[in-house]
Amino acid sequence: MKIIITGGSGFLGKHLHKALVNEGHRVKNIDLKETTEFDTVIADVKDQEKMLIEIKDADLVFHLASLIEAGESVEEPQKYIDCNISGTVSVLEAMRKNNIKKFIFSSSAAVYGEPLSVPIKENDRTMPINPYGMTKLAMEALLSSYVKAYNFTGIALRYFNLYGPGEDHQPETHAIPRFIKQIHEDKQVTVWGNGQHKRDYIYIDDIVSAHLRSIDLAQNQVAQYHYMNLSTQKPNSVSEIIQLLEDIMKKTANIQNFPDRPGDPLILTADASKAKKVLDWESKVDIKTGLKQTVDYFIKLWESKSS
Repeated sequence: MKIIITGGSGFLGKHLHKALVNEGHRVKNIDLKETTEFDTVIADVKDQEKMLIEIKDADLVFHLASLIEAGESVEEPQKYIDCNISGTVSVLEAMRKNNIKKFIFSSSAAVYGEPLSVPIKENDRTMPINPYGMTKLAMEALLSSYVKAYNFTGIALRYFNLYGPGEDHQPETHAIPRFIKQIHEDKQVTVWGNGQHKRDYIYIDDIVSAHLRSIDLAQNQVAQYHYMNLSTQKPNSVSEIIQLLEDIMKKTANIQNFPDRPGDPLILTADASKAKKVLDWESKVDIKTGLKQTVDYFIKLWESKSS
């Protein structure tokens, strides 16, 4: 297949691009930043004219381009509305005008907000508590409207805490790469609350696998809108993650506890039974294995830079 990825230079995008090429697909990456791993069309998804030129002659689009920092979205909501919502409209319109009708994108469990119960099911209440989550829910609504109005085939994949080798946000605010760096450098490991908050950390290879399986769903169940959770269904507390990293790295973390953050639920995990039924997918990589591979990646990276 001919496949376009928006945001393919990012953490998930690079892993997905490699996996698609390995399966024999022809892949085009559209992003604002280059990567040394493959060619990139430098373009902003908000640029409607550019999207009309670049999003064509393809069978399917993976839409990964979006801003993802919930905290930043509270400070700069318009920035998130412009990129995530307006950018998605630009991509969908280019697809519509160029007759590409299969659209798969990375949504987020942030669409649920504070859950009434866990594990969260797909049809539970969606009430985002920050502009980031709101934009992801709006992106889902846009997609479902194009499915209804223009016979698109749409798939939204909702997941929580993605981690693994190659994660490199600037600045890094995600827990696992931040913990690894802080422990490695003997710096304070910042923990909000008492460390008992549980999150569903899911390894990059499992998420890529779900995206690959979604291609078959998009081909076999056309003109429909599908949305589903991707989850390990085995949440781990912050304290458990740090303990595992201490064991792997053979170092003691200098933990500094801070007050709980407002609106930070104690447990966040999702029911992934729908993905099992619809995609025949379930997570395979356990947290110990995933953390070990992630630590090995970062240690090798830092050692190569220092030498």
